[in-house]
Amino acid sequence: MVRAFKLFVAYGIVFLVGYLGTGITLHYVKPGVRILPQFVENILDGGAVWKVQYPEESDISMFDQKIYNAESHDPEEEILFTDDYNSRNGIFCFRGNAQRNAPTRGLLKGQPHDIRLDWEFTTGYDGRTTAYGSWGGGSGWTGQPLVVKWPREIAERLYGIEDVYLKRSNFREVIVGSLCGDIYFIDWKTGKATRPHVSIENPIKGTVSVDPRMNGLLYVGQGIQNGERFGSYIFNMFTGQEIFFRNGLDPKARRSWGAFDSNSLVDAKTGYWIHPAENGQIYKTKISDPEIIPSPFIFNYHIQKHPDLGIESSFGAWNNLGWFGDNGGNVFCMNLMTMRPVWYLDNYDDTDASMVVDLQEDNHPFLYIGNEVDKQGENGTAHIRKIDGLSGKEMWDVRRKSTNTKLNGRVNSGGVLASVLPGKKKAAHLVYGIFSRVNGSLAGEFVAIDKRTGKVKFSIPMDYYSWASPIDLYDKEGNCTVFFTDVYGTIYLIDGLTGRIIVKRKTDCVWESSPVAWGNRIVVGSRGKKIVSFVID
Repeated sequence: MVRAFKLFVAYGIVFLVGYLGTGITLHYVKPGVRILPQFVENILDGGAVWKVQYPEESDISMFDQKIYNAESHDPEEEILFTDDYNSRNGIFCFRGNAQRNAPTRGLLKGQPHDIRLDWEFTTGYDGRTTAYGSWGGGSGWTGQPLVVKWPREIAERLYGIEDVYLKRSNFREVIVGSLCGDIYFIDWKTGKATRPHVSIENPIKGTVSVDPRMNGLLYVGQGIQNGERFGSYIFNMFTGQEIFFRNGLDPKARRSWGAFDSNSLVDAKTGYWIHPAENGQIYKTKISDPEIIPSPFIFNYHIQKHPDLGIESSFGAWNNLGWFGDNGGNVFCMNLMTMRPVWYLDNYDDTDASMVVDLQEDNHPFLYIGNEVDKQGENGTAHIRKIDGLSGKEMWDVRRKSTNTKLNGRVNSGGVLASVLPGKKKAAHLVYGIFSRVNGSLAGEFVAIDKRTGKVKFSIPMDYYSWASPIDLYDKEGNCTVFFTDVYGTIYLIDGLTGRIIVKRKTDCVWESSPVAWGNRIVVGSRGKKIVSFVID
């Protein structure tokens, strides 16, 4: 018996040494193959948060996928989207970073008591009639402004920049695309134009992107066709010229619709520009030279269960993983290096709210997603869900009954179109969301949900629905204030920990666009002809 026990221990030690030795060897020689427990792999990685991820691939047999121009990318070239999307210099993309969870910068100067209008900027107005109505000016969904704090040596290169701004310390510029087709450049403090606008002469519904490398490139997606061209564009802000057009009516695509409402991202290290399209394709383009835009790698897919193609929501990214949601209700995780799906999830209905990534226990990525009530019919269920970002497993689900209506012959959706907002600092245990058209009405509901349990901590009934994403602001003690709007002009300022309403005020604007903030100043666009700035007192 004793001899058998000794043999068992000896063989166990041999096995353990062999197992650990093999696992450690594979970790460094073939990092894509990982056999050790995750905590051991983390130790070997040195606890690094920003590293290439190799999650276990689940069933992806539902994808009918094609690739084009495979030679246009290197599947082994490391892509690492961190939480620093040049954040020290501003907001370069929708929701402020690749995880789509940082729509503000700076700190509030004190306890908020009120909010006041500080300036208004007037856009152009396009009264032409398209097959989808007249779009006017101002901005709509998502229509978020960007704000960039240009270093002096880069600001001097911007085409047409006025000298007065070059002389100002701490110069910040608002960049916003308008439904009239123009992209405007506005002084953050005064609301005055800083340089001549550029135009695609077609409505812009989504949010433009500035290359985080600050190389002068501006990426613009078209929302509606009103002329011959229909696609996405790149402008060189150092020359003021359009330098690239991508035709969204791609003959290889499985859907004949050329819009690009989804906000694109650029990996600053490799120069890969990743842009989902409403034609059902995802484009990956390596831009090493700002003057040369090469042919893209194209991921083309179809899923029989939910065949309606088109990515309007903005994808979230963390390290080499990207999360995408489409019009059919398909949500999937993709390895952005190999451009191969990792896992698949049914999201019930059209998915326009962004894919929001939140790092939690042991820097594990969790995904917050929501769905519209569109394809379910006039009545359906809207969900805000927490998903394990590595496996696709649902952690919890908060749901509300919701409706949609017809507007000019087209569905005006209810449900969740506003991106979910993870709290930070003292609100790090909460996540915020907005349900639209609840309880058979035009009303909305703002909810604060416990990140761990999925229990609603408090909710605020809204007079009308909202598609605009809320933003979080913090003081130096870490107290959270949340600002959000509704479609019929109401602005809300609340205590993010208790739900206490600080300000609720009706304005003369129609809010669909998502705001941004830096310190005490908020900038947001409205339907019509206005981009406005509020200051929190």
